Amino acid sequence: MDKIRWSVSKAMSCVFDALKKSKLRVKKTKAYSSAISRLCKLYGLSQTQVWILCMVCDRYVSRDDSFIMSNFSDVLEVSAMSIMTWKKEVELLIEKGFFEWNRRDNDFQPANDYMASLYENTGFAAKERREVDEMDFLTCFAERYESRRGEDISAWKIQRELSKYEDEHQKLKMIQRVRGEIEERNSRFFLYDVAHDVMKGGNSNLNSTICDLYDGSERYSVASRMMDESHVLFKKGLLEFTKKGNLTDAYITLTDKAKKLVFADKAFLFEDVLDDKLLIKAETIKEKRLFYSQQNQKEIDRLKNALQDETLTKIQERLGEQGLPTGVAVLLYGAPGTGKTESVLQIARETGRHVVHVDISETKSAWFGESEKQVKKIFTSYKNACVACKKKGEKIPILLFNEADAIISKRKDSNAGNCAQTENAIQNIILEELENLKGIFIATTNLAGNMDGAFERRFLFKVKFENPSIESKACIWKDKLSWLDESQAKIFASDYDFSGGQIDNIVRKIAMNEVILGERPAMSEIHEMCKSEKIEAESAGRKIGFGA
Repeated sequence: MDKIRWSVSKAMSCVFDALKKSKLRVKKTKAYSSAISRLCKLYGLSQTQVWILCMVCDRYVSRDDSFIMSNFSDVLEVSAMSIMTWKKEVELLIEKGFFEWNRRDNDFQPANDYMASLYENTGFAAKERREVDEMDFLTCFAERYESRRGEDISAWKIQRELSKYEDEHQKLKMIQRVRGEIEERNSRFFLYDVAHDVMKGGNSNLNSTICDLYDGSERYSVASRMMDESHVLFKKGLLEFTKKGNLTDAYITLTDKAKKLVFADKAFLFEDVLDDKLLIKAETIKEKRLFYSQQNQKEIDRLKNALQDETLTKIQERLGEQGLPTGVAVLLYGAPGTGKTESVLQIARETGRHVVHVDISETKSAWFGESEKQVKKIFTSYKNACVACKKKGEKIPILLFNEADAIISKRKDSNAGNCAQTENAIQNIILEELENLKGIFIATTNLAGNMDGAFERRFLFKVKFENPSIESKACIWKDKLSWLDESQAKIFASDYDFSGGQIDNIVRKIAMNEVILGERPAMSEIHEMCKSEKIEAESAGRKIGFGA
């Protein structure tokens, strides 16, 4: 900044002397009028703002002390009520960079940059007032919210300050949306703080977040309602646990509904996405020949055709026009090892669709209620992925629930205990999701006979996989072991009632034998392997295999 030809500090001293003990009846001498005019013009401030600047700077220079609002009335010898509107002027000077505010003691003093300009007698570039957007609001809100940590600020005081801050920015669309949904003030504040953690890419520790806003017994009241999910934010479906445990271990985050409420069109940046561990990409699926009965082949071909992208789009448009659900739900059921899972993978490969592969056993949790949340999250993430794919012009993936016996079986008596209640709750979630499905859902099961009736109508395609016929088994043997002649393949097919998965086991044993002994086993040895496999199958009960 360029040097100023007149003394800024002398002009400020002149104004201060006129203000001191003036009771706001300032004598407008020629020197005062010249000084106030120059200072207002230099800084682009109003007369009142220059008065405030002069009084704060004099105290800082003379006493090396900060300022509080009551100091103004002391200097001027007026009542505090007569200058109560000056608080807004002080806040503006803080915002413009003239003052620094100490939140803990609620006092202020000249900023270092501004004092340097006074010492050097140069101009000072005030910060331009910038419009606060929704992300700025959440950041500043959280800073104020979290300032209670380690500081002596009461809950009542911080809540009043936050309320004022919210009122100042009530024109923000986010605040209008949140106020429209949540009437109680502190619940909104809680939501803002969790939203800020989401914005930073993390979850919120429940205990810490409660301590930010509440004191004393109110903390325990809020904690209790949060932990049993009776709090309004849970009842409205805006919060969910990412980890429950006890209060100190519990972590929460916004649901997708809350993310849409807070972030609106930016919600997609923070919505749940599919775990890459669940994703099987179409281009990574190896081609594998499968052999079906004539009836099965027709059903599989029909399913493949339905899932071709152009065909599926037309089907969904037609169903939508008729007011019918547009999702495609498929059930593949039958004996173990008959190729159900492998059929899904091959359909995905041929139609160019990725597979979201869900292992149902991994959704079980030690904490009651967590399994339901995991299943719900899977569907939510899948829906988000479908929306994202459509926006990018990509094919929507297939959601595969493999070995879904446990979750589509007949409902249990709810009086049987927590486990039965959890399984019934999971079934209700899946039934609801299938009713509103807009993508592709495929479930495989070995126990369709035990399926709950409520699921049957939800599946558009139901394909039963039988153990292959002798002719099909001969083809599988020949396909797996190309060195077999036709008669040998037929002998193995007729002598052993194997599924495709069991034939795979024999092929693996032969491969191991070739590696260990360096030669192909004799036919008699292969027959012994088959007999052993048959015995294992009978003694071990049902086995899960990969299709032929």
